[in-house]
Amino acid sequence: MLNIPFRDRALVVEPFFALVIAALLVGYAATLLFAKKHGRSIERTMSLAFYLVAFSFPISYLLNGLLYEPERFFSVIARPSEIPGAHLGWSMYGGIIGTVVGAWVWKWRHKASILEIGDAFAFAGPFGWAIARLGCFVTHDHPGVVSDFFLAVADFQTGSPPYEPRHDLGLYDVLVIGIIALAFLRLSHKPRKPGFYVGLLAVAYAPCRFLLDFLRAPVSEGGDIRYAGLTPAQYGSVLLLVAGVLVLRRVRRSEAAPS
Repeated sequence: MLNIPFRDRALVVEPFFALVIAALLVGYAATLLFAKKHGRSIERTMSLAFYLVAFSFPISYLLNGLLYEPERFFSVIARPSEIPGAHLGWSMYGGIIGTVVGAWVWKWRHKASILEIGDAFAFAGPFGWAIARLGCFVTHDHPGVVSDFFLAVADFQTGSPPYEPRHDLGLYDVLVIGIIALAFLRLSHKPRKPGFYVGLLAVAYAPCRFLLDFLRAPVSEGGDIRYAGLTPAQYGSVLLLVAGVLVLRRVRRSEAAPS
């Protein structure tokens, strides 16, 4: 926690939420810059941003509870007033599902192309996403298995003492997403068909996340729940990869079509 002096008291700021807010600001700024540079409608970009945020956060929260803490989720779902304070956590793939739902509601309301405007968000996403994942790293929310790997983190107090260094999946996600962000910067120097960054982001991230989740600690040591041996995120990664391939196939067909 950060204690910021303010008049006669101290404001307590949670590092995770401070980084999430920073991630939203950076991601939004990068989205608008991309839209302006590539001739996308700023008005439509701003309206889509509202829908994405409005749907992604509640769906991320609820799906995390449903998939990762089902007992707590079902214990409070019958009492809706208790849901906001139930501390159900946040699911990254829940957030992705929320953005997809929000994008389709936006498309239905505004009769506009998701891929054309969504590309700005897909391009900018990794820049904000990496900052948000730093929050996971700072709070050590994602313990991996015990390891002597040089990037293993010794600050975990999970499992049984004596505590040993572990893989930190939050750190690894920062590295993966950071590399994707740098690749997007390089690719942005050339004009791309609408949907290029939407599809590429999915195809680039999904396999990495699928493989990294095999490094997660077991449930008994604070790791994620498994279904038939796989984490919810691994199933989400498979679906994301399929969606990304379909989008890129559509982009390729549009490139091959006669103008």
